[in-house]
Amino acid sequence: MTNLDITTLEAPVEALIQQQVAAYEAQLREALGRKLSGGQSKKRKTSESGSSRRSRATGPRRTPEQVDALATRLLAAVESTPGETMTTLAARVGVGPAELSLPASRLKKTGRVKTVGERSRTRYYAVTP
Repeated sequence: MTNLDITTLEAPVEALIQQQVAAYEAQLREALGRKLSGGQSKKRKTSESGSSRRSRATGPRRTPEQVDALATRLLAAVESTPGETMTTLAARVGVGPAELSLPASRLKKTGRVKTVGERSRTRYYAVTP
């Protein structure tokens, strides 16, 4: 190639590079805007497009008194049938196992219940003072 050919190519190549850089900067600004706004713009974008992702429906928040009442019922169930799994204890209390997660962790944190095992094999035992 001659000097003439290279100089004629420089302008179109430089224009393409500037377009790519501008597009990349726009993407970075958009991502930064989502990050700073806590991802709200992304949520709006997916909801407007009719995305099939849905958030899980949650019930009303329980008051601390309600959680304490569930913890008391769970402790009574653990004392009456030590060494049972959460599924069994939840059936005795009359609620789902997921609902007893917070009361169980509170009982464990206060030292009134100890656990042995992991995940679905976790067994619950009452600790006597």
